[in-house]
Amino acid sequence: MAAIIILDEFTAGQIAAGEVVERPVSAVKELVENALDAGASRIAIDLAEGGLGRITVSDNGCGMTAEDVQLAFLRHATSKIKSAADLRRVNTLGFRGEALPSIAAVAKVVMTTRVPGSITGTRAELQGGSLAAVCPAGCAPGTTVEVSDLFYNTPARRKAMKSPSSEGALCGELVSKMALARPGVRFELLTHGKRVFYTPGTGRLIDAVTAVYGPGQGKEMIAVSAADGDLGLDGYAGKPSLSRSSRSHLTIIVNGRYVRCPAVVTAIEDAYRGLLPQGRRPVAVLSLTVAPEQLDVNVHPAKLEVRLLEEKRVAAMVAGALRSALRGDSVIPAAIAERGNRYHYKEPDKEPGKTIFVQVPAIFSPEPEQDQSAVNPEPVETVATGSPVASMLPDKSVFPSERNKFLEDTVNDKKFPVLHPLAQLLPTYILAGGEDGLYIIDQHAAHERVLYEECLAGQGNYPSQCLLVPETLELEHSETSLVIDLLPRFAETGFVIEHFGGNTFLLRGAPSYLPAGREKELFLDMVDFFKGKGFVPDQVDFFKRLASSIACKGAIKAGEKMPFGAMEALLERLARAENPFTCPHGRPTVIHLSNRDLETRFKR
Repeated sequence: MAAIIILDEFTAGQIAAGEVVERPVSAVKELVENALDAGASRIAIDLAEGGLGRITVSDNGCGMTAEDVQLAFLRHATSKIKSAADLRRVNTLGFRGEALPSIAAVAKVVMTTRVPGSITGTRAELQGGSLAAVCPAGCAPGTTVEVSDLFYNTPARRKAMKSPSSEGALCGELVSKMALARPGVRFELLTHGKRVFYTPGTGRLIDAVTAVYGPGQGKEMIAVSAADGDLGLDGYAGKPSLSRSSRSHLTIIVNGRYVRCPAVVTAIEDAYRGLLPQGRRPVAVLSLTVAPEQLDVNVHPAKLEVRLLEEKRVAAMVAGALRSALRGDSVIPAAIAERGNRYHYKEPDKEPGKTIFVQVPAIFSPEPEQDQSAVNPEPVETVATGSPVASMLPDKSVFPSERNKFLEDTVNDKKFPVLHPLAQLLPTYILAGGEDGLYIIDQHAAHERVLYEECLAGQGNYPSQCLLVPETLELEHSETSLVIDLLPRFAETGFVIEHFGGNTFLLRGAPSYLPAGREKELFLDMVDFFKGKGFVPDQVDFFKRLASSIACKGAIKAGEKMPFGAMEALLERLARAENPFTCPHGRPTVIHLSNRDLETRFKR
């Protein structure tokens, strides 16, 4: 075993820097937190190459003296705490004294600062963690820190960075969250000197929410407030109609600090349970106030994760306040008639013993060579069995011999059974007969598989369907830069998008595969997905994700009734699929009870 040695200061500094400064967004976070702790009411962040080229953070805070500037870049030098006892009541965003020395260890840094009332300011230059020069300088009150060539002396870390647009999007998302946490501060985000985002700094949270998410979404937010002794809650919760596919639109603020807190996230989702479809996530901005001694912020090097000492009490207050806010009629979205691919049914008053199915055939479009009457039959009237569980179909249409021959020719190579629809169960499953027993098909999973493969087969040739009323899209800055990069991909797949400037886009058309009325939802889900991945996908990845999303949203849902012809058409299309046995997510499309299984269960 090698002898133990004490690492030199430079090596130790780079190791510590790797924990604090993982990428440009880490440096932006630390510098903005320093500006907030300095009492700034205006903060400007200017990025070049997504922060990889340059990060400049300017504020109008208290500034520093020449003596403090020379101390500020020493490790564990801080003005925020004086002893370990102060960690029990941390009232500032920073407190470890690691941010500036960690940034300086992996970048070239220039700081210019002046204390209000002082005649001159101070300029300090650092490279590789060493102070190269300190001299007087003329500057406005406050502090400006310029970080350039981030990770220039750690090439492996530099190569691990994503594209400049992806890194810039991460920085933009963080600035948005910090602006929501401090609505009284005017934030300004620039790219190469051009402003791309700002908040007014009025002190009203709704103004910050509107600046971040747009006025349309701001109008759809419901005020939330509650108090329980030393606990306080204020914020805004989105109506269920504002749901997204990821948790990226959940912002939790504790004592003015944007944090990740799983307990609060769980409480929020519990409050929305039953109000959102499966797989959808709420939109909310919630600001909690707790006693400093009830909050442990010294949990993670980036200070993003915190531990609430009264976690259950806080979660109960959050869930209760949200349930109260979501109980009123203000959460009801405007009723919009669904124009899409669905089957509707009604039970006429005159004949309560019968059910009439009315088909809208767009979901199961017939193939040119198929008999139109078999795929899109006239509305069928069937006698109810006295139970809503199953809808039996006329015997005369169950086993057409021509269809048997067609299916046998189609499925021989995949060994998919020749199936004949018998009934619909729940209605969620198709009961079908085959040569060797009973087959139960999950109608949603089967249709999802069919649509997924049909979408992939149309790569690069997705037909567009113009929207009768174009959809206005108000995005976050981080989403805007991503969408601009993705515009060619969206255009290749049938989306017609117009950039109105700033963070506003107009969705004029969408792939014709999409169910009508859900174009905006799918578009935003695609943006959420690739924002979470943090990269601009290549053409193949984009097509696969789009096909999966279209299939999931376009497929007939559990609980929707299907006429006999629609069930028959779905089974035929499933038989032609490359992989008919699972949906795109890997769930089975069909299960089988063999004749032998049935005989055994009936003890024959």
